[in-house]
Amino acid sequence: MLNKKNRLTKNKYFQYIYRKGEKFSSANITVLYAKTRFRPIKIGITVSNKVGDAVTRNKVKRRLRVLIRKNLNNLNQKYNYIFVVRPNIVNLSFEDMSREFNYLIKKGGLYCESV
Repeated sequence: MLNKKNRLTKNKYFQYIYRKGEKFSSANITVLYAKTRFRPIKIGITVSNKVGDAVTRNKVKRRLRVLIRKNLNNLNQKYNYIFVVRPNIVNLSFEDMSREFNYLIKKGGLYCESV
């Protein structure tokens, strides 16, 4: 579970990032991000019903939260993020998901070495 201070919870914040944010995609994950002046950064996860039943969606969210928690200090602190998951992600192992996540944040220039 992400710390409460790092969770994007309100619909208006999600809508702001969807409207004003930029995005990068890989085969199974899309990241949307928008500049923020608030600290700490906030992160939201979106998993649609197309991914599978509730058990499958929750499994995907748990795995993604672990990846986010591991890389929280390496994400650029100037942005708030939404990670959107595509249905094919259920076929990936955790290692493949991790590889794709790391590729995505580096591709988007969102990766910063922690100080």
